[in-house]
Amino acid sequence: MTTKLVAAKVRPSPGGTPYSNARIRAQRGSLLKTGDFEVYLQETSLDSFVYRLEASDYGPLLEKARLTLAGIDAVSYALQMALSQAYFWVYEMSERRYRTLLAALATKWDIQDMKTIIRAKATGVGLSEYDSAFVGVGVSISADNIRALAQQASLEDVVALALTWNLPYRQAFTRGLEAYYLSEQVADFELQLDHAYLNWARTRFRGSGDAGRFARSVFGQEVDRLNFDTLVRLVDTSDVIEDPLSYFLEGGCYLDKKKFKSLVDCEDLYHLVDELGIPVYTKAVKAGYEEYLLTGHLSEFERMLEAQLTRQTIEAGYKDILGFGVALSYLTAKQNEVTNLNIIAHGVNRQIDPGIIRKDLTLV
Repeated sequence: MTTKLVAAKVRPSPGGTPYSNARIRAQRGSLLKTGDFEVYLQETSLDSFVYRLEASDYGPLLEKARLTLAGIDAVSYALQMALSQAYFWVYEMSERRYRTLLAALATKWDIQDMKTIIRAKATGVGLSEYDSAFVGVGVSISADNIRALAQQASLEDVVALALTWNLPYRQAFTRGLEAYYLSEQVADFELQLDHAYLNWARTRFRGSGDAGRFARSVFGQEVDRLNFDTLVRLVDTSDVIEDPLSYFLEGGCYLDKKKFKSLVDCEDLYHLVDELGIPVYTKAVKAGYEEYLLTGHLSEFERMLEAQLTRQTIEAGYKDILGFGVALSYLTAKQNEVTNLNIIAHGVNRQIDPGIIRKDLTLV
């Protein structure tokens, strides 16, 4: 199934927003609870995990996936298709103004998939076309096209193929490849994609009343997360960065350019965390630092901030009974459910201890 949300035919929902939100709230009740994830965590083999997943709402898609795929690839594909269907279902029911906001926010996952592919091709890391790292839902680039990119032999081939599609940020591929040639840093390629996506998305959030304000808040905190992740990498590197402010992304909620500039010169990560001074992020950033000390992975900061935004978006939707928050809350929760199941499936497949797998889950 190829899902293109932005290409869907615009048909107002039969009863408008109250009708669609009632259906979404009913569907939200079918999402997995914390105890359900614990049951999946206790499976001792991928076969037993698949057997349990077959008995769930994911069963029909898993059965379809297993016609052409096997093992972990079938699981990843079925989960991704379930997420795409959920987005498409909500999108079809939504009013035009909500569709615009949903598409702008969900495109970040397509960008993340493309960055995953670019990073893999630049570093020579093998990447399955059904890799669980792919989380996009086909807003601007379909799942089939993501898999086509993953199969390309080189970074240059990825760019050449992407340029044949009518993407709103297509020129970022050319600029990104040029930046990568100059610096040999894949982060410079990713920066071009981030800039292009964020500039495009900002134009979609204008107006729309309370819904627009809510979407801008979620979007702005995502920009803050990207900027803090950049700060972590800039502070941690021993390389001389000529123009660190060129890595700053506009549009954040709390982390502005002045604050970014003051933090770039922190001598180490401890001082970066200590001097951040943004209360809304303090708990997540400190938790990320503690996990970093245990694992040595800089990605722990990103993971903790992403988890905080996920929980916040889901909880806000519970309070927004009649507005845009209902749709965004449900889709965020569905995205999180699929991500958790993918993490568990891969952990069980590799015989990783449940306690270690559990640490990577975002439980709401």
